[in-house]
Amino acid sequence: MSYKQVKYFQDLEDYAAAYKIAYENWEDNPGLKWPKNAIAWLLIRMMKANARAYAQNKFLQQLEEFYNLGIQEDEKKLWGAVAWPIRDIVRDSIDMQWFTPEFGDRLFDVIRKFPFDKPSDSYSAMGKAFVRLGSLWPQLTEFIEWWGFDNFTDFDYRRYPENGRLESLAEKTMTAYLISLHCSAAGRIPSETFYNALDTLASRSPEQADNIHKILSYGKN
Repeated sequence: MSYKQVKYFQDLEDYAAAYKIAYENWEDNPGLKWPKNAIAWLLIRMMKANARAYAQNKFLQQLEEFYNLGIQEDEKKLWGAVAWPIRDIVRDSIDMQWFTPEFGDRLFDVIRKFPFDKPSDSYSAMGKAFVRLGSLWPQLTEFIEWWGFDNFTDFDYRRYPENGRLESLAEKTMTAYLISLHCSAAGRIPSETFYNALDTLASRSPEQADNIHKILSYGKN
């Protein structure tokens, strides 16, 4: 009966009511799998609704609650799905000019513990949103290194027109990394994984790799 009630309120998009019923069932019998999974999916839906700059604190609370559920790493659909609302709140915070380094740090502190499904479209979309931050966030260098230069999908190497430029996500990420590295840590050299990724980029698109090499060599002569 409780499962049907959860589905009923979920279909009405009353996620708070559905969540309350699922959570009560989980508290009564922690061994049941369906209430925990229902809570996880409901939190994702509530995060999607709260993926707005003005709801940053609420979003972070729900994100931490999602992590504290103790979801297994092999639940790839869940770990893939949670990347989308993270992408959305970063984008909205940028668009609304409401992104702050403090919010970025708090968000990163939570998600760096997540075993995201990667490489995947959702993981790439999340990474792309953070890359847009540029100089707005001092921790961008650390984020990109954590995100991982070996997690690009095949589509991430393809160039698409955006804001009057033709770039791939791989090219954007590497460019943002080098600029952030230069701004945040004078004298620090790119990571070994960056150079490995640059070799991969060169094998796929020499033109893109040449652009990255130009940034690398800038100021050395």
